Amino acid sequence: MDTTQLLGLITGLMFGFALHRAGFSRCGLVMRGLAFRDFTMLKVMLTAIAVGMVGAAALATFAPDYAHLKVKSLYVWGVLVGGLIFGVGMAIAGYCPGTALVGLGSGVRDGLLAVLGGLLGAFAFILAYPTLEPVLMKPLDLGKLTLHETLGLPYLPTALVVAAMLGGIVFWLNRLESKARA
Repeated sequence: MDTTQLLGLITGLMFGFALHRAGFSRCGLVMRGLAFRDFTMLKVMLTAIAVGMVGAAALATFAPDYAHLKVKSLYVWGVLVGGLIFGVGMAIAGYCPGTALVGLGSGVRDGLLAVLGGLLGAFAFILAYPTLEPVLMKPLDLGKLTLHETLGLPYLPTALVVAAMLGGIVFWLNRLESKARA
C-alpha cells in the first residue's frame, strides 16, 4: 500500500467515524431528509462536495502530481435514468452508499441489506450494460465536461465560487430549520 492509498484509507475511516457519531448509521436520518423534515443529510453532502471540490482544485493547481482527476463522459440519459434508480433505491433502503457502509460497520442489519442491494444493483448493471449502452450512453454523450472548462475560467476560483454558493445554501437551510423549530 503506497502513501496515497494509506492516506485515503485513514481519511475514509475518519469520515466514516464522523458520520457514525453524527447519527448516519441509522436510516431514519436519510428518511427524514427525503421527507424534508431534517436537512442534516443534505447539509453534510453539500459541505462534502464543497470541501472536496476546493481540495481537488487546490491539488490540481498547486500539487498536480497528487491530483488524479478522471472526468467521465456526461451521458445525459444514463445520468437521468441512473439517478432515478439511485433515488428510488435510496428512498427504499433509507441509506445512500456511504451511510449504508457506516450502518454496516456499526452492525446495523439494515446497513448490511442496503450494501447487499447496492452490490446486487451494480452486478445487474454490469450484466445489462451491453444492452443499455446504445440506448442510454451513446445517444446523448456530451463528452468529458467540467464546469470551469465549459465556462472558460480557472479551476480554483471556479471551485471557490461554487463552494461559496453551496455554503450559502447550507446557511439558508440552517435558517429554515431554526425557523421551523421556533
